[in-house]
Amino acid sequence: MDSLIYDLSRHLTYRIARLQAQFNAQASDILKQNADISLSEWRVLAVLSNPKVKTQKDMLESMGLDKGQISRTVKRLEAKDMIILSSPEHDQRQRKIALSPKGQKLVETIFPVMMKRQEHLQTNFSTEEMNMLFHLLEKLETRTGPIEGLSSTKSSEEKNR
Repeated sequence: MDSLIYDLSRHLTYRIARLQAQFNAQASDILKQNADISLSEWRVLAVLSNPKVKTQKDMLESMGLDKGQISRTVKRLEAKDMIILSSPEHDQRQRKIALSPKGQKLVETIFPVMMKRQEHLQTNFSTEEMNMLFHLLEKLETRTGPIEGLSSTKSSEEKNR
């Protein structure tokens, strides 16, 4: 029976999810105190400050997040006059998207605050350690697709019902 004891603190995805939740809570608090915007709104605004991001499709590819969540966030930012969207309406992925003057001003105000946060997070790491951390994260990202030979405990008969 001891072989069934599972130490969740040694489970990679659990630890990463817990860390992500802590990071998100920290960033959300900072953004609420300084800009009254959500974390997802900040991420969209920050990505739009990149001159290579010109369409909603570019933004989706750049962020790699849920299309629905990004679409809702874009609508909220448009309602707050933080971004400017332009046609064609028939294909929302191809719509041009840009920071409005109000959105640009907010990014210029909040960017230094968020960079200080990044500095705080990286304080205890050397440049080599940060490079290694990003290298390890990239290695993990390559392992997130389907896993060959891994199947459900359900029999194929049960799956076909």
